[in-house]
Amino acid sequence: MLENLHCKCHICKVERHLFKSLTEPPANVRFSTLALSSPALARFSNVSELLSDLHSRRNGDSGASLAGELVPVLLSAGTGVSDIELIQAVLVLAFTPMIHRTHRELCAWFRELESEDIGQQILTLFLELVTSASPTLMNSHLPIALTRTLRKNAFRWAEKEQRVAIRREAEKSVETAEPFGYDAFETVTVLNDFLDHCQRIGILSVFERDLLIRLKVDGFFAKEIIHTHTALSENAVHCRVLRILQRLQKAANDLRTRSASASLPVPSQNPPKRKNSSRKATDFFLTDQNKFLPISNSRGRLLLETSPR
Repeated sequence: MLENLHCKCHICKVERHLFKSLTEPPANVRFSTLALSSPALARFSNVSELLSDLHSRRNGDSGASLAGELVPVLLSAGTGVSDIELIQAVLVLAFTPMIHRTHRELCAWFRELESEDIGQQILTLFLELVTSASPTLMNSHLPIALTRTLRKNAFRWAEKEQRVAIRREAEKSVETAEPFGYDAFETVTVLNDFLDHCQRIGILSVFERDLLIRLKVDGFFAKEIIHTHTALSENAVHCRVLRILQRLQKAANDLRTRSASASLPVPSQNPPKRKNSSRKATDFFLTDQNKFLPISNSRGRLLLETSPR
């Protein structure tokens, strides 16, 4: 069965392990004892003969009828825990061609999922179906029902897992892609603008700016800077940078104070005199009332009695 199988997927590894364990003691002895309890299994002396017969005729009608006969017998033959484990291993080997084909299709359709995860899930779904098989289905149609249900459940699981994986990757990319790079870029821009301002007003020279950047931004040590600026000792570098930072801190405080004062409203030196608007309005309406009444009357006559020209 395994001579021409060169695949190294998870399903094939499980198949090789199960086949080796079932053809060696004590599993082969347990299978012989189990086979004697059923006439349908009694004609097979070991697991290898059973699997060879099933797989060699699986594409023909005789293979389908043989599987329809043997699978219900295997499911109903177990009486103890050891028998159930043995029967499940035999059924996995019996359905391995279908399981392997389903595994390959899922790996081709859902490339975001790991091949080993797909294989483990397919085997888990298959064992769940075998364990929960209804006694009413213990007939020749059971293998077809197991195959269709397994493929349907496996594809549903893969579609759900793929959606979860895509959503998780999208959330991860949103969280880690932009913000950090943008914040770092903004910080460097603000720092360069501030240093340019200090250099323009004369509190920072080109030499001092280069010294500060090398020590505080690029991460150089003072003894490494000495090789570039031989006129400075290590202690002199630290003292010089300390004085530079003090001047920059004072400049930053001055900018902050100036910005705060500029944002406050400036009170007027000559506050406007309060006008007696109510008296003015009263005089306006009372003294000019006669002037407005003719206009009002003429407007009414224009609308009601005369035609516009």
